[in-house]
Amino acid sequence: MNELQSLNENFKTDLKKLRILLIILTLIQVGYMIIIFTNTKLWVKLDFDYNANWLIWGLNLIVAGIFVWFNWTRMPIKKNTKTSNTFMILFLGIIGMWLWIPNKREINKLTEK
Repeated sequence: MNELQSLNENFKTDLKKLRILLIILTLIQVGYMIIIFTNTKLWVKLDFDYNANWLIWGLNLIVAGIFVWFNWTRMPIKKNTKTSNTFMILFLGIIGMWLWIPNKREINKLTEK
């Protein structure tokens, strides 16, 4: 296996890790939203006693920072595309991260260059 193939494999595994991280973040946020709408007593306890909304917000910022870092350092795309991807991640939040993450066809297109 040559160096280019190993870089492509590392790139693909890193994208899989990002996808898993995004799935975990999505499940946490959806679970929190379900708690908000179904059990107000638990929601009040989580928010006022444990500051859960701040923890989830901080987790979202950390994951968004990881996505922006990956976008700027590892993605083999043009600078103007990186800029628009960054704005999409930061302003659309978790939806922007789902829109940003490449599918299998896009990954193959990026790695064959």
